Amino acid sequence: MNNNLMVRWRYPVSLYLLVAPAGDVVVLKNGKPRKFTGYLIMIGFILCSLSLAALVHSHNEFLGLLATPMALGIGLTMMAASLLVGYLKKVPTVTWHDGFATSCLLVWYSYWTSEFNDNAPMFFFFPLYYALLTSIVTLTLVNKSEHFDHESIVQLRYLEKNTRFNIGVFMGLVLISLLITRHYTLYPIAMTLFIVRHTMIACLEIIDR
Repeated sequence: MNNNLMVRWRYPVSLYLLVAPAGDVVVLKNGKPRKFTGYLIMIGFILCSLSLAALVHSHNEFLGLLATPMALGIGLTMMAASLLVGYLKKVPTVTWHDGFATSCLLVWYSYWTSEFNDNAPMFFFFPLYYALLTSIVTLTLVNKSEHFDHESIVQLRYLEKNTRFNIGVFMGLVLISLLITRHYTLYPIAMTLFIVRHTMIACLEIIDR
C-alpha cells in the first residue's frame, strides 16, 4: 500500500452542519489506520445560544425568569464553578470552557436587560451569531484538525505558547465587557476572540491525541 495514500470512509450523522462526518478511517503515512469521530465544541453554549434566540424571537414568557436576580446569581455561580474546576484541572478544557461561555451568556442577558429593552435586536442576533460561529469553526477547523499540514501545526503551537494569546487574557476581556453596558459591541467582540482562542486549544488537543 502506498504510504501516502489516505482513505476515508464516511457515513452521515445528524446535525451534519455542526459535526464532521463520524466514522472517518484514515490511513496515515506510517500505514496505521486511525478512526476519528467528529464532535462538537461547546455544545452547551451552542444550544443555549439557539434557545435564547428562539425565546427572544417568540417573546416567550420564560424570558422574565432569565432577567431575575436569581438567574443572574445562577449565572455567576456557574461562571465561578467553571473557572475553579478549570484552574484545578478537574475536567477537560473543552468542558469548562463550555461552562464558562454558557454562564456568561446567562449573566449577559440577566444583567443587560436592566439596561436595555428585553426585546432589543441584539438579544436575538448576538446569540444566533455565537451559535453560528462556534458551529462553523467546529466544522471547518476542529473536526478537520487531524489533517492540518506541518506548517499550520507549527504556527498553532507558536501561538499557543505566546503569552499575548493566553486564554486567561480573553476570559478577562469577556468578564470586563459584561460590565461595560454602554458599549454593547464589546461583549460580542470579546466572545469572538474567546471562541477563536478556544478553537486553537481544541485543535491542538485533537492533534496531540
